[in-house]
Amino acid sequence: LQNPRQQFLRGSVGGLFLHWGERTSPQHTSCSQWEADVTNGGWSADYWVNEAKKLHLQYLVLATFHSRLGYARPWPSAIPGSCRTSRDFLGETIAAAKAANLRTILYMTDDPQWWNQGLPSGQSWLDSKAFSTYAGHTVDLTTRDGFGEYSYDLFLEVMNRYPDLGGFWIDNDNQYWLDHNLYQQIYQQRPNYTISNNNE
Repeated sequence: LQNPRQQFLRGSVGGLFLHWGERTSPQHTSCSQWEADVTNGGWSADYWVNEAKKLHLQYLVLATFHSRLGYARPWPSAIPGSCRTSRDFLGETIAAAKAANLRTILYMTDDPQWWNQGLPSGQSWLDSKAFSTYAGHTVDLTTRDGFGEYSYDLFLEVMNRYPDLGGFWIDNDNQYWLDHNLYQQIYQQRPNYTISNNNE
């Protein structure tokens, strides 16, 4: 608990949660249309960094990959399975925050139970078929094990792509993560990342 990587979070006054996604009003069911509307609406990482500075905060948490917001990933992920943007909102936020001596933390959900919330019957925010093809075996993303495998791959992808990320904010654990030593891999590959888990 007292590992040096946690020092900046313990010493922070606070952080700004950018808590939004496909289900933010007005709800979108098209990932590309959601991205276009966010971009055309003038979304700017610099704007949010400046708002954080006004509040004398030390970090931002980008929370679009949320179970009740449509599982949207704000980066051009190579892994299929849910909404992924072609614009790198995460990378832009990391760069803008770093330039202002702030950090960006990425929210990652463990929870597949809201896979169809707000959608007509038979539709899903999660694409098990696409991820199964990618993984080379059948994976049901609406189950905890299946979603655990999917999100585990996303953690690894993010660590590889964004060395300047501040870390991960998580609400709970997924047994797949624990069985596959996720946290140990984060500690080893990115010892500078902080990890916050609300309910653990």
